[in-house]
Amino acid sequence: MGRYAIRRLLQLIPVLLGTTFLINYMVWQLPGDPFAGRCGQRPCPDSYVNAMRAQFGLDQPILVQYWNFLKNMLSGDLGVDFNQVPVATQLADAWPITIRLALLAVVIEAVIGIGAGVLSGLKRGGFLDNVVTMSTLILLSLPVFVTGFLLQWLLGVQFQIVNPTVSDEAPVSELLVPAFVLASLNMAFTARLTRTSIVENLRSDYVRTAVAKGLANRRVVGVHLLRNSLIPVLTFLGTEVGSLMSGAIITEGIFNIHGIGGLLYRAITGQDFTIVVPVASLLVLVYLVSNLLVDLLYGVLDPRIRYE
Repeated sequence: MGRYAIRRLLQLIPVLLGTTFLINYMVWQLPGDPFAGRCGQRPCPDSYVNAMRAQFGLDQPILVQYWNFLKNMLSGDLGVDFNQVPVATQLADAWPITIRLALLAVVIEAVIGIGAGVLSGLKRGGFLDNVVTMSTLILLSLPVFVTGFLLQWLLGVQFQIVNPTVSDEAPVSELLVPAFVLASLNMAFTARLTRTSIVENLRSDYVRTAVAKGLANRRVVGVHLLRNSLIPVLTFLGTEVGSLMSGAIITEGIFNIHGIGGLLYRAITGQDFTIVVPVASLLVLVYLVSNLLVDLLYGVLDPRIRYE
């Protein structure tokens, strides 16, 4: 597995370089000048626009811009945004909050989604299976912002169980409801995927053999059935870590969470690409690393998988 992990890490390098180059190229080559409209109602003077373009290196060829970006990223120097505020400081304040939110959402997806899917698959056609199916259909039909506003109004305003908005510190207790909202759609997918995998593997030879040997149902399900059924679910959950961090814009906006989602939204609307580019590049890195970890976990769940 060690050689496989090293080879996969080496394969990540060209992928990371290619994606970050595309991000830099596409963002900075968008139509319009990001500095031309930063002077209120009147157009910005050419001297100001030229000075800003020179400060951020936009007057240089794209390859030179990308090389400078790589050097700065590797050295930890992310520069300043268009308001001369250090980008690294803003990321340091926002990143831990979004990481907590995304990890909580993944835990909720895994615990509730896998648990509901297993029970639904084992009780196929029964009352519990119908309840899980109807619940997942409801979650799949509701957009995230509808679920967010509904829970915010119901739990925060009507019953006052939680705060309608999250404080600046964003403790875990205040992030539980936003994490559930963020995980709601993918939790339904996880439950349905787990159910399908359980039902399919129940007909497998190794399950029938385990039952014929007289093993307890708990051991058949927990050791034999669940480990093999979780492989596609693990793949789905692994890819969700990066997507949840980048997809938290709506949830963070509803609950006033000062994380990466809010920071990225403000940067996009303000055309402040000095924040958009490093945030998007870091999200790509998180996505690639999470996929690598998922691939390495395959061998733990299924001993038949060999890394070469």
